Amino acid sequence: MVFMSTSEREARDLARGQRIRMLRARRQVSQVELAAEVGLSGSYLSLIEAGRRSATPEVLERLAAALKHPVDYLQTGRGGPDDAEVDLDLRFAEVALRAGDAPTALDRFERAAAAARERGLQEAWLEARWGQARAQEAVGALESAISAYEDLGHEVALPGSLDRTAVWTALCRAYRECGDLARAVEVGEAALSASEPPGANAPVDDATIALASTLVGCYFERGDLTRAHLLARTTLARAEQNGSPVARAAALWNAGLVSESRGDLRTARTYVERALALYSETDNARATALLRVASAWLILREEEPKIADAETLLTKALDDLPAVGSVLDVAYAETELARCRLLRGNWQAAIVLASSVSDRLGQDGPRIEGARAQLLIGDAHVVSGNIEAATESYTRAASALRATGAQRQAASAWRELAENLARLGRSQEALDAYRAASDAAGIAKAPYGVESIKRNSPEAPVEKAVVASSHHLP
Repeated sequence: MVFMSTSEREARDLARGQRIRMLRARRQVSQVELAAEVGLSGSYLSLIEAGRRSATPEVLERLAAALKHPVDYLQTGRGGPDDAEVDLDLRFAEVALRAGDAPTALDRFERAAAAARERGLQEAWLEARWGQARAQEAVGALESAISAYEDLGHEVALPGSLDRTAVWTALCRAYRECGDLARAVEVGEAALSASEPPGANAPVDDATIALASTLVGCYFERGDLTRAHLLARTTLARAEQNGSPVARAAALWNAGLVSESRGDLRTARTYVERALALYSETDNARATALLRVASAWLILREEEPKIADAETLLTKALDDLPAVGSVLDVAYAETELARCRLLRGNWQAAIVLASSVSDRLGQDGPRIEGARAQLLIGDAHVVSGNIEAATESYTRAASALRATGAQRQAASAWRELAENLARLGRSQEALDAYRAASDAAGIAKAPYGVESIKRNSPEAPVEKAVVASSHHLP
């Protein structure tokens, strides 16, 4: 037996009452007239239409006959004559979204949402909002997508076709993509806590594995590598035990990223290659393409990267991503392709491609991926000898990363700038960049420094203190 909470029952009674009121209005009869026709009092019918009373099955049968609509339509909003048009739009939009035509999908989902709301089709409206949010995410309208995901996550009653955990996973992912890592982690942790089954060895469904894998990615981006590693290990073990191939692949993917961050490139490559093999057996072209990019990303971080292998993977990925991926997915692949060009010594081509990525994402777009493109531009300017332009790119990237809460990556950006400045003999600027790296990493300022020593103890060995402190520079 399925038990319904009071709030869910109230929401469904309200939706049912709205449908009855709409159909009565179309017949152009009053509450009193319809009540008399079906043998009810006008006050009782008023309470049903207001959602303040639940109609018995017998009463629903009589109302359905009088209103000339199936009982199922009064109960769920499905099966009415107006439903066919909305259903057609929803099916068309889903096909368009899966085919990579996000703008067309967004237009159809919006049309379906408007029609469903006008006709009182609550479940169809929620399904349309879910599709609308995913299409908005695909075209890069992340703030609009987040707003829709937030609304859906707080809906009292979702249709059976829509999993609440999947909604929270999408919301967590969207916050991560737009750069609000603190909120992404907050959403992910709360949702994971709510979806965890009782008991340490209880089976975990695919939706929960997907949520945990997304949260691993958020920890990774934010620099919480210990938490990322622990959750990745637990999630992978659960996915291997009772997850589908897609769930196992998602867990392997994120476990690979964490292994790379811990310096274990061999394990990272093994995880990503296993994930790619699993996804290749499915029809998920987007995930397969993104794993090719992830594999190329790992290859390019080896001491002696096989650039040709990475280029092959990236070219294959970019054959598919414009059709099946988002703006962010394409940017991810093109930034790594620009890295290939830089590693081959073609810094001009690297700057052109990475700048194109940065411009396309825009200042208000996905900040983490935009920052990565800026870092690549900075690397290319260093190779070209234009340290002023490099400094501008590194600074822009580090500032954007720090604003997202990606402290570890921001610190890395500042350190990269510092090391390049030091190699060029620009010691004071290098020192400033090292200090910025320490600040970004959250290293606390010493309780006293050289200047305070001068003020409080004029005879203190200042020169010795300066030399000693220099050994702590990265």
